[in-house]
Amino acid sequence: MLKPNRKFVIESLFSSIGIILFVYLIWSVKPGSIIEAVSHIDPFYFSISLLLIPVIMVVDTYRWRFLAKDQEVDLKFIEMIKIYTMGSFLSSITPGGIGGYLRAKLLHDKGKSLGRSISNVVIDISMKTFSLHIISVFILVFFFTDKLSLLFGVLFLIASSIFPVMVIYKGEKVSSRLIRRLFLLYVSPEYRDAVTEGVNKIFDRPPRVSSLIKSVLVTDMCFVPLAALQIYTISLSLGISIPFLDLSAIWIVSLSISCLPVSISGLGVREWSMAYLSSKYMIDKSTAITLSLLGYTLLIFIPAAIGALFFIQHTTSRLWKVKK
Repeated sequence: MLKPNRKFVIESLFSSIGIILFVYLIWSVKPGSIIEAVSHIDPFYFSISLLLIPVIMVVDTYRWRFLAKDQEVDLKFIEMIKIYTMGSFLSSITPGGIGGYLRAKLLHDKGKSLGRSISNVVIDISMKTFSLHIISVFILVFFFTDKLSLLFGVLFLIASSIFPVMVIYKGEKVSSRLIRRLFLLYVSPEYRDAVTEGVNKIFDRPPRVSSLIKSVLVTDMCFVPLAALQIYTISLSLGISIPFLDLSAIWIVSLSISCLPVSISGLGVREWSMAYLSSKYMIDKSTAITLSLLGYTLLIFIPAAIGALFFIQHTTSRLWKVKK
């Protein structure tokens, strides 16, 4: 097993790939061109894209609650939204979004079983990304036959997203051993005893298959179309002329590729994918990167910023209780 400091160095090196790529892309198109494009945004279309933020947050939380209810770790809807945004914040500041799994600890802080909370969050994230990656495979096959090399990355992501679900459903004996060896590496030392105590409860109540299907359907039929509509209204605000389905295809694949654990919050990887795929429609690199950054800001950064405020409130309140 890697020593903690060596593991940290390796993770930092992997996450720096996307950041280096991001800096290179920004430098290659010059920041001034991005600022210039943003300064000419059409406020009407951009306002529509802003209004979609709370809609997407509610839909995604509703999808998560399907699974949470089935595992008896659900809370009041407003509390679920708060934890959802806090998870978005933690995910956005860690390589490969690994911080998003700390939603399990936030559920535990609200009195829910830690084991079931871990199982719930792992399955929720896995099913959402699995749906996204499967859609990306079909998009690449039917829309970008000349760029099928991206399939290798997407297929890797499909395998890595479905593996944790298979582990949880496989059974306690095998799964417990894997959880202890893999998952605990990413848990802070002060929480490891609590995680170890609850690890057996991870497998005692996995969601029903019907709940998994509902989660996938909400992702495919609600979350993905809303995210596509949001990026489309952003493109209209920038004066980009490209059909809705084509732009949606570019954005969905870019979101999928950005899940590769080589960056923080997908920065660099997502922008490269947007520029690479947009070239088919004669969209210049500067415009594609600007569109990607604005899409990231509305879909990921703003919910994460809201989550940061909730996380600060959550942390300070718990520290205050400890002092008392």
